[in-house]
Amino acid sequence: MKRKLLLLVLSVGLIASLVLVGCAPEAAAPAEEEEEAPVAEEEEEEAPAAPADEVYEGVWQDIDAAGSTQNRVLVEAMANLKAASGGRVDITVYPEGEIVPRNEGTMAVKDGVVDIATVAASMDKGRLGPATYIMTSSGLPAGPSTIDCLAWIYKGGGLQTMDDAYSDYCYVKGAVAGAAELFTHSNKPLETAADFKGLKFRALGLWGEVLNKHYGASVAQLPGGELYSSMERGVIDAFEYGPASLNFVMGFQEIADYIGLPGVQSPGYTKPILVNKSFFDNLPADLQVMFVEECTALAMRSLVEVAYENSVGIQQFRDYGTKVFFVDEDFQADIAKNTRAMCEDFAAEDALFAEIWEEQDAFFKIWKGLAEITPKYTIFE
Repeated sequence: MKRKLLLLVLSVGLIASLVLVGCAPEAAAPAEEEEEAPVAEEEEEEAPAAPADEVYEGVWQDIDAAGSTQNRVLVEAMANLKAASGGRVDITVYPEGEIVPRNEGTMAVKDGVVDIATVAASMDKGRLGPATYIMTSSGLPAGPSTIDCLAWIYKGGGLQTMDDAYSDYCYVKGAVAGAAELFTHSNKPLETAADFKGLKFRALGLWGEVLNKHYGASVAQLPGGELYSSMERGVIDAFEYGPASLNFVMGFQEIADYIGLPGVQSPGYTKPILVNKSFFDNLPADLQVMFVEECTALAMRSLVEVAYENSVGIQQFRDYGTKVFFVDEDFQADIAKNTRAMCEDFAAEDALFAEIWEEQDAFFKIWKGLAEITPKYTIFE
């Protein structure tokens, strides 16, 4: 009996439990961990692509004709600079008169019409005075050879001197070598002082003043591009212009029977490289260095190229049939004496001329000592 009673109690308790459980509200399901709203992935900002290297374009007008060695070496130099800079500098070289007349190069650089120009310094006499005659310009009788000019520029302080002189107009960043010029192109020999009296003669630089003052010539200053037609039309009787290599390219063998040697009126010269200040200042520092170094290399390369082609040019004139005469020794000595006297007069009147004259005189006294070191004799003919 007791056992039945116990089972009954247990059964009732179990049923009650089940009822209670069934009636109880459903336990809230454990909160599911809310998935965090996906954080919008921040798109990585791409680092701004490095802008393509800026290209600095420039325009360079030369004073020499297309096809001449003098002009070709400039074209090659700027191609070298473009390659060395990875294309960041691209300077186009134009020949004489392509953009502005050859005697307007300095002002064209100053005004930004061109970025660079190679000029004959003597063309700037009206701006800088007679000192331009001795800034390694062509047409300085009995003056320095081309290698002498470059030595003064790069060792004797000449580059800084010219840069200072041109400071109101531009920078001077180097010089391109010329070569000894032919004495004349003429239809008769002009060997002595008497041969120049009354002659209608084209000349440039101080040589023109010497001819006027001491030898009675009627001097005209004409650009190279007008010489051929001027000789044909009788506007001039004779002229001097440049090295044989350049003059042959100009076709002067066709209009004159004679050339004269040696070129005592212009034993050598360089063409200063004038650079617009804004153009140069806007170049990054590394490109400024590249540009200057290329101009320095150009000085040596042009010296060798132009000198060699000058020798070739003289032979070309001979092969064409042009006759060669040689200037009388006494006449050459007289040219040197009269030119020095005129330089001393300029130095007494013009402060810049005096400064450069004194600087060059001191430098060349040392530089000319090379003549004592260089042997007279050689194994080569």
